[in-house]
Amino acid sequence: MEIAPPRASRSLLWIVFSALLFLAMLAGGLFFSGCAAPVPVPPPALPPAHLVVINETDYEWQLTVTRVSGKTAQAYRLQSRATLSLELAGGDYEIEQTALSENPAPELSRKLPVRLDSNQTYRWRLMTLLSEPTAPADYK
Repeated sequence: MEIAPPRASRSLLWIVFSALLFLAMLAGGLFFSGCAAPVPVPPPALPPAHLVVINETDYEWQLTVTRVSGKTAQAYRLQSRATLSLELAGGDYEIEQTALSENPAPELSRKLPVRLDSNQTYRWRLMTLLSEPTAPADYK
């Protein structure tokens, strides 16, 4: 019994066919992947702005912080000689401060437009003409 050597033409033909098939699949994949819509990537979240409100009066205050773009408002009460720290998204705001007293006067309330930038710290001191400022150690 005699064993015949493998045919070189069949294995060479198989290698060429496999290479051509691989190249055709690669080209088709690249062609069709170009037709796909890119996936939108959300922008990275910006760090908040820090607003520190320091009440240097003997009055209790109400603060209303309204974001101009969304018209969403948050109300906060600030006790006398207290400090309030807020973290807010950067943007334009309207802040209304009102002193809460037994005889409220119009002079003890005002609205102010404010621009808060992301990753910045702002200090807002509530004072009246007759306020005694807090000790310098509280001014950090």
